[in-house]
Amino acid sequence: MDIPANLSDGGFPAWPLPLDATCAEFARSAVRSVYREFGMPRDLTCDATVIASEIATNALLHAYRAERTSSGAGRPELWAYLRRHTGPEIVIKVFDPAPWTGPARRPPRSAPTDATGGRGLHLVDALTAEHGGRWGIHPTRGRLGAAPSPGKVVFFTVPLPAQATMPPALPRPRSRRRSAERIHTLLTARGLRSHLAADRSVLHAGAGWQVWIREESISYHLPGREIAWLPASDEIEVVERIVRHSEEFTPVCSPAALPL
Repeated sequence: MDIPANLSDGGFPAWPLPLDATCAEFARSAVRSVYREFGMPRDLTCDATVIASEIATNALLHAYRAERTSSGAGRPELWAYLRRHTGPEIVIKVFDPAPWTGPARRPPRSAPTDATGGRGLHLVDALTAEHGGRWGIHPTRGRLGAAPSPGKVVFFTVPLPAQATMPPALPRPRSRRRSAERIHTLLTARGLRSHLAADRSVLHAGAGWQVWIREESISYHLPGREIAWLPASDEIEVVERIVRHSEEFTPVCSPAALPL
């Protein structure tokens, strides 16, 4: 299936992060390339690259290196996509193979004034808030490699400002068939089994979730939650929520209340 590369056309790139000292610079370069697509302001781009550098470094030093001796542990990855349901915003996620241990909204207690590290999440918190964005942590599965590895992502969002090159309010929607097939393909790639209805308008799985695809919108239902409605262009967001839900409610995970 043809998956567009550009975020404004529904692209969902995933980059393997280097496992050496170039990790932070690679993350900065990837985010700059994403922001360049939308003509983001220089100061916002600079701050976003700092955020990406911090969370990529944390993923390498404190997650990957702690878990790399585990059988089948994945490697850090960087993802990006555009979502629209609350207004156009860029979502950057850094995946690592460390186990999910519960929700985290705020950085830990301040580091001592003479400490040489420990301030990264405070910086992430301050910079995302300054630009009207958010950050957080949630369980998920990796996207690269022979098999999807369980783990978590640290994500941050930045709304597209008025001076950015705004994408259309809604790009030309795919047909219901193509949209359903893309969601099905993305879920399968993450190790989740789904089934397509004959008319390709509904997907469902044994975990109890359902997705309804229409020309103008996508709605989905997760067990114990109300039906949610998203624009037809938010296929990736639907997939990310389903994967997260599947990981939150596995026996080894704790339920989390942190909203995306």
